[in-house]
Amino acid sequence: MKTKFNAVIFDMDGLIVDTEELYYRTYNQTLNDHDVNIPREGYTRCVGHPVEDNSRDAVEIYHLKTSPEAFLTTWMDRFEQAISDPNQIALMPGFLKFLNHLRQTDCLLGIASSTQRPRMQKTLQNGLLPRLGASLDEVFGALLSGSDVTHTKPDPEIYLLAAERLDVSPESCCVFEDSQAGVQSGKAAGMTVFAVPNFFTAHQDHSTADVVLTHLMDAVKEGYV
Repeated sequence: MKTKFNAVIFDMDGLIVDTEELYYRTYNQTLNDHDVNIPREGYTRCVGHPVEDNSRDAVEIYHLKTSPEAFLTTWMDRFEQAISDPNQIALMPGFLKFLNHLRQTDCLLGIASSTQRPRMQKTLQNGLLPRLGASLDEVFGALLSGSDVTHTKPDPEIYLLAAERLDVSPESCCVFEDSQAGVQSGKAAGMTVFAVPNFFTAHQDHSTADVVLTHLMDAVKEGYV
């Protein structure tokens, strides 16, 4: 099946896997250690920022009697434990159906995530691989992480590198992103960008995206891919 794009490149967190929920849950559990509790809405301000920054802000905002480094260590230990359990990692709604559709086309597929490689690999191996029916390398021609670039999103470096790895022009690629920084990154790379906001990123500015979708499969229903 021929499509108008030579390649489709996905973000990972909040687009393929629902890791933002795990980030929130383990962040809040770490706050609970200090008798602080926040609702899911309270974590939306953290989305799109490095965990180091969020740890520093947590100590400052909630006046915690700990260091940002200690908060980060405890939080990430909990998060790593969570993503080590496939039963705790949910895929985003419609992703597998959308991926299966794309695998029937002539599109090349890639993943470009700002997450560092060890955490990205663990998330994909435990969250996506058990449901894939094939190896990650069989399905995705490019698997890029924040460890592979000097500048992370909103810089376009990771998407330009993905196009290079897939051996296609940036202009022939489309990107699926949930965050403002990711949308900016894809657009700066000269690609067509589809924004699919989720609960944690709905408040961000996605206005620079070419199309804003409410569901991944809407891209199929509307004939975009």
